[in-house]
Amino acid sequence: MNTSPADGVLLILAALVAGVFNLPVALEKLQETCKGLLFLEPLKSPGFWFWLAAQLLFPAAVFLLWVTNFFQEQPAIDSMLFTKAVGAGISFTAFLNARTETGFLTLDMKSIYNGFIRLGFELIAAQETRRTKNFLRALEQELQQPSADLTEGLRDLRAYFSVDISLTTIERDKFLQSIDRAIETEQTTEKIAVVESLLPEVRQQDLVDSLRRFRCTDAFLLDNLPKKFRSQIRSPK
Repeated sequence: MNTSPADGVLLILAALVAGVFNLPVALEKLQETCKGLLFLEPLKSPGFWFWLAAQLLFPAAVFLLWVTNFFQEQPAIDSMLFTKAVGAGISFTAFLNARTETGFLTLDMKSIYNGFIRLGFELIAAQETRRTKNFLRALEQELQQPSADLTEGLRDLRAYFSVDISLTTIERDKFLQSIDRAIETEQTTEKIAVVESLLPEVRQQDLVDSLRRFRCTDAFLLDNLPKKFRSQIRSPK
């Protein structure tokens, strides 16, 4: 099979198109999986870049091995090739439920793909889990201080989720019911548990404001939030 350099470049680009069109669904799953990691900055995480490479390269490999039958014959380099690449990227998860025959070996793509994605998540977790845990433990102590105002903070979270248009009706009702029960209870530990369960739903740029509604001190915020939040903490309230 003879392929000119120009055709080779176009074939690689088409394969990467498949990876790019897989990203919207993959990024949505990543966001859901990592929601509990309050301070995750994907672009600064080696695990994220490993995960991203897998999300680009596996659809590209499936496209080359299965859709174009690359190892058997040279695919035509035309607009239809790129159309197929888009389709392969969008429907990538469907390909994972089959075994790919390449002519000289059989690949269980789903198992290999899941292994790489799991490794990416493990790398992210290794960097972020301790930091999130330490913050939540410190927050528990801060919210048990006499100066804390759990009820006001919970009411603020209720207002926040009430107007968050990104939530589904089911999600919104679930959050609001949880907050209402927490406001009614006299148990401080139960209130704190609800706060910790809902903080991952607060956008990072709104986190400082939400914590201040609980009367968290600036000293606590400066000591326990990452450096990127310092400009918000030091700005006028």
